[in-house]
Amino acid sequence: MRINYLANPNPRPIGAAAQAGGGRVGPRPSATRRISHLASVALTAMLGLAFGSASTAGNAVSDWHTNMESALVVTAKKPPNVAFVYFAYADVAMYDAVNSIDGRFQPFAVRVNAPRDASKDAAASVAAHDVLVHYLPLQKAILDGELAASLSAIPDGQSKSDGINVGQAVAAQWLALRTGDGLEAPVVLPLPNPGPGIWEPVPTYPSPAPITPPPVAEWQAQFKPFVLRSADQFLANVLPPPALTSATFTMDFNLTKAYGALNSTVRTAQQTEIGRFWSDNAAAQYSRALRGLIDNQGLDTADAARLGAMFFVAGADSLTACWNAKYHYFFWRPVTAIRNASTDGNPATVADPNWMPLDVTPQHPEYPAAHGCVTQAVMDTLTAFFQTDEIPYSVTSKVTGTMHSFERFEDVVTEVDNARIFGGMHWHHSVIEGNWLGSQVAEYVLNHKFCRADDQCGGDEQ
Repeated sequence: MRINYLANPNPRPIGAAAQAGGGRVGPRPSATRRISHLASVALTAMLGLAFGSASTAGNAVSDWHTNMESALVVTAKKPPNVAFVYFAYADVAMYDAVNSIDGRFQPFAVRVNAPRDASKDAAASVAAHDVLVHYLPLQKAILDGELAASLSAIPDGQSKSDGINVGQAVAAQWLALRTGDGLEAPVVLPLPNPGPGIWEPVPTYPSPAPITPPPVAEWQAQFKPFVLRSADQFLANVLPPPALTSATFTMDFNLTKAYGALNSTVRTAQQTEIGRFWSDNAAAQYSRALRGLIDNQGLDTADAARLGAMFFVAGADSLTACWNAKYHYFFWRPVTAIRNASTDGNPATVADPNWMPLDVTPQHPEYPAAHGCVTQAVMDTLTAFFQTDEIPYSVTSKVTGTMHSFERFEDVVTEVDNARIFGGMHWHHSVIEGNWLGSQVAEYVLNHKFCRADDQCGGDEQ
């Protein structure tokens, strides 16, 4: 089944937005609350988009994203927020290895002396392989085989040998720089006492045999970001969740209660498909979509490496900032709030002790929404790279077996924001605040990294 939103970029709206005919649930953030398309595009004056020779054939970056999805998501079972970090490790290594040869842009972290005719595909393949083997040693045999397959497609000779050496040198230096960054450290954060508005671990409804797992990825709230100065750099600018007796929370509560319920009587079949579509692992979904962009836009290895690093670094840092805010505010999930609404002091919210969401609720605090954070960050990054928001873009889901196609990157944000409500995992205000946080992170990342070699990247001001 293929759902094509080119003909209908604004699926049937829900809630208050339906009265005005808008596609997104509720109002968009104001111009001062999120990066505008013009501001994002303007970044390219500094980023210096300059494509190399176009190539319609696959390249090492695309190939190794296939390998990364298999290693990180399929085999290692990394959840999306964690997988984004691992993708970023490998993508930065590929970018710095290829850029050491290409030389058009500033290094992210490492530059080694490299002959200009060294094989970029060999450098990228070895860099990605060495990073993945470092973090996933149990998969070394499989990764070694994938590297052998990649290198066998490159003609033997000095160029290939030089590329291999470059990839090895960059990966080694990059891994040394990330030592002690807090990746998957055994962090256990103290949970606040349960009560109205307070997050607590939730059962895996609507699973037939629900369990209540512990909080996930608490370490990511303190992880050393790739570009941000610290995980809490933007925390002071993230507004607290709305008061439980406010009009905002009342609207959010009733919206998610109606449209996010497993047995919703108002959610359409299309909206149900959207909610389930985006319950796939987002890192894997966006990696597959990135491979499609690389192929469809004919990006060569150097441009593909730069795009991959920009995309996954912005995404990873947005999730780190998001996790820091989540474990700061500890706001409750809809399944907890709706089942316990009699305790929230709001007569306009009515409890349903048997309410269940359409999708399984992730085991971390609700606010701000991670999908809102990361999707805005990576879509702003794509807009900056291509100097336009209007690029055909397709995403697939292994949950629904469908493909969604979009005319504009911002249409992806709109759909994802709605999907978190259709899925019953989030409140509307949370996804909008997530969009704002993601946009701020993307702007900071793109102002500080990936500039042309002859340009000056931005300073440390926020």
